[in-house]
Order: sequence, then C-alpha cells, then structure tokens
Amino acid sequence: MQAVLDNPWRAAALGIAISAVAIAYWALASSADLEGAAVTSLRAGHVVAAFVWAGFIVFVNFVQLAALRDANETERPAIVRHIVPRTARVFTGAAHATLFTGILMLLPSMPTLVARPLLLGSVVAGVAMWAIVQFILRPNVQRITGKVAASDPEKAQARMTIARWARINLVLVIPTAVAMMIAAHAGM
Repeated sequence: MQAVLDNPWRAAALGIAISAVAIAYWALASSADLEGAAVTSLRAGHVVAAFVWAGFIVFVNFVQLAALRDANETERPAIVRHIVPRTARVFTGAAHATLFTGILMLLPSMPTLVARPLLLGSVVAGVAMWAIVQFILRPNVQRITGKVAASDPEKAQARMTIARWARINLVLVIPTAVAMMIAAHAGM
C-alpha cells in the first residue's frame, strides 16, 4: 500500500479502480445493461474531470496567485519554475477531459438541447471556460514560464491577464456546476 501512496499517479489509479468496482456493483445490482454502465462511467469521468478542473481553479485563485503576489523576487522564480507548469498541465488536462466527456454525453441529446435552456446555458458557460483556458490562460502561462519568448513587460502583462481571466473562470465555475447538476437531475 505504501508504494501506491508514495506516487500520486498510482493513488489516482487505485481510486479509478475502486470507482470501476462501484460502477460494476451498481450495474449488477440494478441489472443495468452495458450501455447503462458505459453512460454511468462516462458521467463519472466527466464529474471527476470537472471536480479536478474546479479544484485547480480554486487553487490558482486562492493559493498560487496569492503566493506569486506575496513572494519576493528571489522566491517567485521557484514558484514559476516548479509549481506553475505542473498546475497548468493538470488544469489544462482536466479542462480538456471535462469538455471531451461533456461532448460525448451531449451527443444523444443534441436535438433536444435547445429545449433545455439551463443545460444549454451551462454548456455554453463550460465551453467558454474551456476557451479561456485554451486560448487565454495557456498562452500566457507559456510566456511567464519561458516556454515562449517574452520580454519583461510582456511577462508582466501576461501575469495581469492570467489573474483577470482566472478570476473570470472562478466566477463562472460555481454557477456552471450548479446549473449542470440541476439540468442533469431535474431534466431542465
């Protein structure tokens, strides 16, 4: 067990395995067919990816940006070099996984999507949040981490852009999650 807990990827794999057992138990206990188990697995993947994405939105806004703001000039490069790139990788991966699984779940209900305004609005907000990650945050993180060449003024502008758009994602994440939960469970 210690070998599993010493590595975050192994710990996550164990969590996925336990979840698969729970889904299999549900499928057997409820006499669900293969399609029902697949849909449940897809929904679980979507919820977990969204949970990770939302967690990183909170982390970036309340921990990482505050640490960067409060760090002195000798401390800040260590945060930018060691923490920001890892955060960006997981954050972006979770955003992509959330969007991908969400699209797969929406495909069967596309014809009725316009008749479900709460779901439609939350889908639009979710896609907007993903676009913020992909087209605004990611390129600016690449500037401040040195993956893309940028002058000091460009890096300063990138930091301000990241802070502003990270806050916009923070504003959107809670109502989007609530609206999607209502839409999924109340059929709206």
